[in-house]
Amino acid sequence: MNQIHLQIVTPEKTFPARTVSSVSLFTELGQITVLPGHAALVSSLVPGEAEVQEGGQASTFHVAGGFVKVTQKNGMTDIVVLADAAEHADEIDEVRARAAEQRAREQLASAEKLSEEEYALATAALERSLTRIRIARKRASHKKTFSDDERK
Repeated sequence: MNQIHLQIVTPEKTFPARTVSSVSLFTELGQITVLPGHAALVSSLVPGEAEVQEGGQASTFHVAGGFVKVTQKNGMTDIVVLADAAEHADEIDEVRARAAEQRAREQLASAEKLSEEEYALATAALERSLTRIRIARKRASHKKTFSDDERK
């Protein structure tokens, strides 16, 4: 029981199921890391970075909220992430994320004209775009570090 079966599902796509060694996600109560043998859990997710450890390598995803369910099945920890949206770090277009950030900031600048719902939507859009930018920058920084290491 030292592996985890992970499935990430969004309304648009289903990521291939994989066997991993740990998964870190952001819930409403803070960041959690699920390891093999984790207690059963159902929790709401907030927009943030999900890090998956697989074969000694880390993969990073952007998860835009949703739910996570952790169960034990046949001696294996099973995690299902039902995300509003999710994308692998390599799929993030930083230029598009910056444009989304700018649009959200412009909307929020006229907050007095927004309804409570519009304000909440603009705030959520800003949070999503900032998270996507942070993940894209982290990915770019890691790529640079790895390519620098390869030159040595």
